[in-house]
Amino acid sequence: MTDGNGVIVSGMPRLKSSKRERLPDRAFAYIDSRGRRRLPVHDKAHVKNALARFNQVAFESDAARESARKRLLNAAKKYGIVPVGFITGELRTERRHATAGRLVIELGRNAAPGELQARLRTVLRDPTLTVLHWSDASGAYLDAAGKPASLPADGDRRGVIYLERQGRPMTALVHDRTILDDPDLAKTVLDAVRFVVEKDRLLGQVQATATEAAALPTGFVTLMMTDIEASTVLLRKLGDHYGPLLNDVRGILRTAVSRAGGREIDARADEFFAVFERAAAAVDAAVAIQRALEARATRDGLEVRVRVGIHSGRPTLTDAGYIGLAVHATARICAAAHGGQIIASAATRAAIGTSAPSGIRFRSLGRHRLPGLAEAEMLFQVQAPGLRVSFPRPRRQPRARRPPAEPRRAPGDQLELPHSPA
Repeated sequence: MTDGNGVIVSGMPRLKSSKRERLPDRAFAYIDSRGRRRLPVHDKAHVKNALARFNQVAFESDAARESARKRLLNAAKKYGIVPVGFITGELRTERRHATAGRLVIELGRNAAPGELQARLRTVLRDPTLTVLHWSDASGAYLDAAGKPASLPADGDRRGVIYLERQGRPMTALVHDRTILDDPDLAKTVLDAVRFVVEKDRLLGQVQATATEAAALPTGFVTLMMTDIEASTVLLRKLGDHYGPLLNDVRGILRTAVSRAGGREIDARADEFFAVFERAAAAVDAAVAIQRALEARATRDGLEVRVRVGIHSGRPTLTDAGYIGLAVHATARICAAAHGGQIIASAATRAAIGTSAPSGIRFRSLGRHRLPGLAEAEMLFQVQAPGLRVSFPRPRRQPRARRPPAEPRRAPGDQLELPHSPA
């Protein structure tokens, strides 16, 4: 339900247009320059609602915001409302603006290379904050000394926020979870960090990116592709909040892939592509992803379902990345899966053999014809404790998918090779 201004109001009776028009201007806390009247305060219930929604309104200026705030507080006083939550929110807003101001001043100076971490620690008052930079050569995030750094585990009091550059991992900010709990402050900090990192990259001052990207594994490898089911629906539902959600999901994917020894190849929109030297490691990562997403849904109350496709083969590595039937087969298998499901090919099942990770089983889904592939593929559903078991049949007419656009890599053999194991 909305209040007539397009703002969602939970549990609040809708103010009818006819009644709204009869109310005088003084019955609203805010009237913008176009005459649109916001935050009705003509009775106790609407005053409480206006207090709850105050920070959701886009005011035209600081002066307009301050005027509306005074009107709202006067209305609260009139109806005997003690706006504890509102005052707390205002204090948080002031803290955010103060922190953002200090950040602009500190990072706006001509800092010496490598000072970003020290300055962020000072501004955010988090002495243990760590800035990590992604290294293609190491396939991991590196600290200031150029050494691989471990990321916070699930349930850790420290959180991590990832920054990307053209869909590729760039920087990870490990911090006290309570420091960046305000989304607006987090956005301000990340925008500032991105600016400094980009500048340092341009000057060649980030140690983690000084090493030339090493070649991805060649020969018989296992590819994993994921995407978010109903991502368009989520985008429409969340609006501007979809970006942070996507960042959170990618963080889960990257953590699982990194811990399993895999390498990220590409991340585009809601799709993610990775490679593993061992098939069992790819399955381990996929199971960890689904478990982490389930835990996230329980914690945050928003379910995000990711489908996972795994295939083993011999893709060709070129200076543009992997090409070949193995890449296309992985994309088609992912498209055949449902949200929350992991589907592996017969090639991956054969590669694992009897060395399946503990607690993991493979349930045959039969043979299925997948678009663009000449032969029907035998598919297997990966089952493990904590994962959903029941799904519809594999999607028979998945949406058309294009192979992922891989980043620049070291040149390799460009011969097309079969996608099944030798």
